[in-house]
Amino acid sequence: MRTYAEGLVLAVVSLVAIWGAWQVPAASPGDTWAGIVPFAASVALLGLSGLLLVGASSQVGDVATARADSGATVQIIVLFIIALIYQQSFRWFGYLLPTAIVAPIVLYMFGVRSWIGLAVSVVICPLVFHLIFFVLLGVFPPYGEVFDLLSWIQG
Repeated sequence: MRTYAEGLVLAVVSLVAIWGAWQVPAASPGDTWAGIVPFAASVALLGLSGLLLVGASSQVGDVATARADSGATVQIIVLFIIALIYQQSFRWFGYLLPTAIVAPIVLYMFGVRSWIGLAVSVVICPLVFHLIFFVLLGVFPPYGEVFDLLSWIQG
């Protein structure tokens, strides 16, 4: 069951990524299409999801394994829903606020139980990711339409 859930989630992610890659505008004559790498990676993910699903269909398990997989399946689906909400919330609230909210939730799901560590992750995760992506790599941060903590901090 768990492998089925992983394969299905990966298939959905890869299909959305393929659709997103097709949204990249066509290249000018003589240039390389900017969507070639995301498209190739998305197709590769779709192939991997197919392998997961084929492997899941050939697995035979006992009842104890099925119960353990059932709990893991729920966690996979919950994490996928959190990822979708997180990604969509960038549009409304920018980058910092959703990251500050989601980081401790996901860390808790992965076994971090220190309340101090979870509280620190509210500040550290957005700060570290901001430094890596928007300062060092020079990617433009997504600004929120409803409220953006970054523009509020910058004044």
